[in-house]
Amino acid sequence: MEEDHEQAGTVDAARARELTEQLRTAIEDVRAAVLVLARRVRAAHQARVWTVLGHPSWSAYALAEFGIGRSTAYRLLDLAAVAEAIEDTVQAELGVSHTWDSTDLVLPVRAVVDLKGRTAELTDLIAERLTDAHQAAGGAALPAEAVGGIVAAAVAEVRARPDVPAAELATGPVPDGITTEAWRRHVAAGRDAISQQRAAELGIGALALEVVPAYVSDRQAENSGLARLANDIGLTTDRLLACRRYAISGDVRAMDGW
Repeated sequence: MEEDHEQAGTVDAARARELTEQLRTAIEDVRAAVLVLARRVRAAHQARVWTVLGHPSWSAYALAEFGIGRSTAYRLLDLAAVAEAIEDTVQAELGVSHTWDSTDLVLPVRAVVDLKGRTAELTDLIAERLTDAHQAAGGAALPAEAVGGIVAAAVAEVRARPDVPAAELATGPVPDGITTEAWRRHVAAGRDAISQQRAAELGIGALALEVVPAYVSDRQAENSGLARLANDIGLTTDRLLACRRYAISGDVRAMDGW
């Protein structure tokens, strides 16, 4: 049986190139699989397949049929939504649908989390860049790799942008039927509630770290007393582990999905 790993310094250039090509093929397979997954998730959700199969919800269906948890089930929907928005934008700007299929972009979970709630911002940027590139090409069709590069660059740029400032949210357009003053009160109260929730989650995470230190993996932590702690304080183990990751990293995105 071929070894899954090689000792450093024990391979020649030919073997190094062979391993590189194997890795390239694996990466291409992942890229294709992500796009297929996004389309199939979208199709299944639009068809509400869980109701036909007797499940009470999308998350219950995902758990029963595929063994994946609630946060992952909804993360898949986020992935499908972002992929669909990009496809629609490319088709609207260039009049083609196959170009997105050929791009080299992968939308990992981390990217989808960063883009959540910013899809319009992303597609506006992609549309602008595609229009500029199309005009620069004299109206000629853009090659698939050029489209892929534009999409990938737009994803990276939007992910790197800071969040919308709080002042902009507070002073933006308000819904019909409510005064600006009342809307600002609601926004302020909501922010206070979120701040209190995040502080509580951080405190719970710190408590979890007192039970199981940061160097212990999630799986080991679950088997080292955290499952019992979660039960005793009225949380799921997954949520307690998320709080612990939040306390370790200081990154509130560790709580995404809750």
